[in-house]
Amino acid sequence: MTDDEVDFINKIFSKMNVKMYNISFNILKDKFDAEEAVSQTFLKIIENIKKISTLPCSQIEPYCVVILKNETMNIIRKRKKTIHVDSVDYIDHSQEDYSIEEEYLDAVDKEQLLSCINKLSDDEKFFVHLRFVNEMKFKDISELLDITEEAAKKRSQRILKKLRLYYEEGGLNVSNI
Repeated sequence: MTDDEVDFINKIFSKMNVKMYNISFNILKDKFDAEEAVSQTFLKIIENIKKISTLPCSQIEPYCVVILKNETMNIIRKRKKTIHVDSVDYIDHSQEDYSIEEEYLDAVDKEQLLSCINKLSDDEKFFVHLRFVNEMKFKDISELLDITEEAAKKRSQRILKKLRLYYEEGGLNVSNI
């Protein structure tokens, strides 16, 4: 690696480190995972520094944010494979209004919806995660993805339409998505 490349990486790091951490933390809600995503991102930047250094200045930051997004999604995928005891809900079944049928139907609905979400592209899953898990506003999503707020709204409409279609193909009708 040349001295110019090292200087370039240092400039990217000093300019974007805090911003990347904040983006990742807002998605992951865990400081260690956010730090991991940022560090993995910078490792990828270092691996691809020759390509990144040839980009126009206006494209460098969005390119790095896409790398961060991918690393953040990798951490989310790893999380799905791990079940933490703290995250398991313990339900008190001694209540009179408890219904095993309702619980089963809720579980089936959630499973069906997750199956539909898994059919989406990684970018669409990331958008759904930002919008519905992190409850981000279209304005914030548009800034993060470097698109207009209207484009974010339209993308959301298209993704929801696709999810409805997938859900209905699964034999269930959902109108509240």
